[in-house]
Amino acid sequence: MKSVGKAVLLAVAAVAGAGPALAVDEIIVTAQRREERLQDVPLAVSAFDAAAITSRQIDVVKNIGQNVPNLQTYTVTAGNQAMQVHSRGASVQNPGFNASESPVGIYQDDVYFGRLASANLDLADIERIEVLRGPQGTLYGRNTIAGAIKIISRTPGNDSWLNASAGYGNYDTWQLAGSAGGPIEPDALAGSVAMVYNKRDRGWQENSNTGDRPGEHENLVVRSKLHWYGSENFDGVLSVWAADLENDGWNGVPYASPPDANGRETGGPLGISFYDSPSAAGVNYGDSNQAGVSLKLEFDLGEVTLRSISAFNSIDDKFGFDLSGGGGIGVDKGNNGLLTASDSTMDTISQELQLLGTAFGGRLDWLAGLYYQNEDGEQTYSGNLTIPNFGPPPPATITLFDFTENIATDTDSYAAFAEGTWHFNDRLSVVAGGRWTEDKKDYDNACTGPTCLGGPVTLDESFDEFTGKLGVNYRLSDAALIYLTYAQGFQAGGFQTLCFGDLTTDCAGTFYDPQTVDSVEFGLKSDWLDRTVQLNVAGFYAMYDDIQQTGLVGGKFPIVNVGEVDVYGAEAELNWTPIESINVYGFLGWQESDYGTLNPDATATLTGADELPSNPKYNGKLGFNYTLDVSQMVETFYGLELYFTDEYYSTVDNSLLIGSYSRVNGFIGIGDPDKSWQLVLTGRNITDQEDNVSGIYYANVTNVRTVQPPAEFMLTFKVNY
Repeated sequence: MKSVGKAVLLAVAAVAGAGPALAVDEIIVTAQRREERLQDVPLAVSAFDAAAITSRQIDVVKNIGQNVPNLQTYTVTAGNQAMQVHSRGASVQNPGFNASESPVGIYQDDVYFGRLASANLDLADIERIEVLRGPQGTLYGRNTIAGAIKIISRTPGNDSWLNASAGYGNYDTWQLAGSAGGPIEPDALAGSVAMVYNKRDRGWQENSNTGDRPGEHENLVVRSKLHWYGSENFDGVLSVWAADLENDGWNGVPYASPPDANGRETGGPLGISFYDSPSAAGVNYGDSNQAGVSLKLEFDLGEVTLRSISAFNSIDDKFGFDLSGGGGIGVDKGNNGLLTASDSTMDTISQELQLLGTAFGGRLDWLAGLYYQNEDGEQTYSGNLTIPNFGPPPPATITLFDFTENIATDTDSYAAFAEGTWHFNDRLSVVAGGRWTEDKKDYDNACTGPTCLGGPVTLDESFDEFTGKLGVNYRLSDAALIYLTYAQGFQAGGFQTLCFGDLTTDCAGTFYDPQTVDSVEFGLKSDWLDRTVQLNVAGFYAMYDDIQQTGLVGGKFPIVNVGEVDVYGAEAELNWTPIESINVYGFLGWQESDYGTLNPDATATLTGADELPSNPKYNGKLGFNYTLDVSQMVETFYGLELYFTDEYYSTVDNSLLIGSYSRVNGFIGIGDPDKSWQLVLTGRNITDQEDNVSGIYYANVTNVRTVQPPAEFMLTFKVNY
C-alpha cells in the first residue's frame, strides 16, 4: 500500500501545473433499465468504461471481482471456465453443476446467463461493465439476491472503427484480438464483429508425478452484431456469439498437514513446490463450447417505450479433476485421489417484455414488465475412489466411491414486475417497486455403480415469492445525492449435486429451501472540487433467512439451509482526476456476519462455525494511471495498482482459513497520442507472491488448495483506426 501511495504522489508532483483540471469521466449506465448518469443512480453500483476495463486488465469475467468492494470471483473445482461468486455474504461453491445457481446474476447484453460452470469467458470489445451490489429483487429478480453483474458489448452505429492487437507473454502465451464495425447503410443499418483468441502452451503449475506443466489453455470468443436504427420509432439489435474454451482444468495443490482447530495452516504443500499438483495424467481438464443469439427491439409508442429482449443460449460443458489434487486420501499413505468427471448440456430460452415511460408532467418515471425463462439440461457426473486396505486382509483395496449419476433438470421461471420513482421536486423523490417470481423445477437422477445408494430420484417443486422495494432519495446539491433503500431478495430452492451417488433422502433424494433477504442500504453519490473527485459510499445491513451454503456431511457436499444470518458493512469508491494527465482510483469494502437462529442439522450448527465462507472482513484497491506527452507524435503512459483482501474461511464449517493476500498489477507503454498505435507491457502479480485463493479440507476426504498464478507478463502491440 505504501509503495503505491508513494508512486501516486510522485506522479502528481511530476505533472503539477501541466494542464487544466478536468472532471472525472462521466459514465452512463443502465442499472435501472434506463440510461442515467452513474451519479444519479440511487444504488451501490461499480461501473467501468472501456478505458478502465483495459487499464485494470479485466480481460475475463473472474477478474471483475478484484475491482469491486465486497465481491469475490475466482475459479474453482471444475474447468477454468467455471467460477465462484461471493457478494455481501451470499455465495455458491459448486458452480460446475446444472442444478446450482449463483446469488449474483450475470447478464450479457441484458440477457441473463445462469451457468457459472461456463461463465468465465474472455471479454471481447466490451463497452461497459456494471456491478450492482445488494438485492435486485424488482428490476432483475431471479438469482440476484446479492447483486448483478452486467457486461455490455459495443453496439455499432454511424461511427466506424477497426482495431487489432497481438500480444506475447511468459509461459508461451499468445493473445490476438480485434474488432471492426460501422455503418452498412448510414443512418439506418450498422454491423460489427469482434473476436479474442488466447493460447497458453506452457502452464505455470507443476506436476511432479507426470513431469507436465498444467495450466495450458486455448480460448476463442467471437461476437457479431447488426443494429437497425433507421426509424425514429424503432431500434433493433441482433447479436450472435460463440465461444470455444479448452484448458487443463482445475489442478488442486495437496497439503501434507491438516489445519489447526482455528483453520490455520500447520504445514506446506505436499509436493515439490507451492504450485505442485501431482494428479494422474489426463484426469484434470476443461472443455466448453457455447453459442447464443439475442434480439433486442425497442418501439417508441409516444408516451411509452416497448422493449422486447429475446434470447437463446446453448452450452456443452465438460470437466474432470482429482479432488485431492493428487495427494490422495490420507496423504501420508499416498492413496489414490477422488477422481470426478462431468459432461453436461444446457439450452436456455428467455423472453422479457418491458414498458417504460414518464407521466404526470415528468414527475413519475415508471417501468413494468414480464419475464419468462426455460432451462433444459442434462449432466452425467461420475466419481471413483479406491484406496489400499491398511486393515486386516482381505481385500487388498477398498472402494469408497464408484458411481455415475445421470441427471436431468428442467426449470421454468416466470415473473411480473413494476417500479416507479415519484419526483416531488428537483431534490426529493421516492421509489417503490415489486416483483412476483415463480420457479418450477423438475429433477431426475439415476445412479449406476457399486457404491450407489437409493434411486432413481424424480422430484418436482415450485417456489414463488413476492419481493418489494421502497426508497427515498434526496439531492443535497447538484453534486451530491443521498438515498435510503429497503429491498428484498429471493432465490429459489433446488436440488442437490455433490452427493457422490447417494440418492437417498440423506442427500439427492430431497431438496433445499429458498433463501430470502431483507436489506437496508444508505448511500451517498458525490462529486467534489469541480467534479475532479468522485466519492461514492454505501452502508448496508442484510438479514438473510435460510441462507444457502455448501455443507460438509458424511463425505458429501450437499447444499443446505444454514438459517438466519445478518451481514452488514460499508463500501467506498474513489475516482480522482487532479490534472489532465493522471487518474487515481480506489475502493474499500468492509463486512461482518452474525449468525442468528440456525437449523439444527446445518454444518455450521454441528461444527460450531460462526463465519460465512469467502466473506473477508476487508478488501480494497488503490491505483493510478498517468500519461506524459513526449512530443506531438509520441506519449508514454503507465499505471500501478495494489489489491488486498483480509483472510477468510473457504468452507462453511470454518475448517480452513485462507490467509490475507495482496496483488500488485501494472502496465507501461508508448504510443501515438490519438492511440492509433500502442506498445504496452502489462503485468499481474508483478511481485510474484505465492498465495491461495480457496481450498477444501475434510478429514479423510481431501486437503487441497486452489493457488493463484505467479507473476504474469505480456507485451502487446495495438492498432486502432
